[in-house]
Amino acid sequence: MFQYIRGMINSFGEDYIVVDNNDIGYKIYTSLGTITTVKGRQDKVTVYTQQVVREDDISIYGFYSREELKMFQLLTTVTGVGAKVALGILSSISIGNLAGMIISEDITGLTKAQGVGKKTAQRIILELKDKIDHKLAVIEPTLIPTKLVLGDGNDEVINALMALGYTKSEAVSAVQEVEYGSSGVEDMIRRALKVLAKP
Repeated sequence: MFQYIRGMINSFGEDYIVVDNNDIGYKIYTSLGTITTVKGRQDKVTVYTQQVVREDDISIYGFYSREELKMFQLLTTVTGVGAKVALGILSSISIGNLAGMIISEDITGLTKAQGVGKKTAQRIILELKDKIDHKLAVIEPTLIPTKLVLGDGNDEVINALMALGYTKSEAVSAVQEVEYGSSGVEDMIRRALKVLAKP
């Protein structure tokens, strides 16, 4: 219903903010990250929103960035993940780290999020791995499959990047850009991921 709501922050709670727009206060459920970002702002803020309708409730969820809203929308498409659980995940893990965990299939990391058990983490990875924007991802080198990064040479790095969803041409281009000056395979992967993450 609403693409975004722009106004002054009137008040906030543990999981929501109230935005004053034309003398109407909109209660918008949001993440801890968005609350921290807008808290104390004395100017108008833009909150990108999604209306969630259930049989017994109509609520507005919103975030300071379009990327966080998109991640929220993706999470709520996962079987068994509702708006509240999605919000808990986004309040526990930054979107960059969350994207990285999904791409690298880090079940343990995901289960540290509020309201996420092992089965839910597995479903999130299964259903979202191919939908995540790799440019958002922050991936720890230790989470890259070790069988792909053993040994010396560029082939291992290219294979590792392809395993993370990049095309061969993208991987080769990134490796060519960082191969000189890298201090090993893990360092090359880390630097290549930074290159690939650039707009």
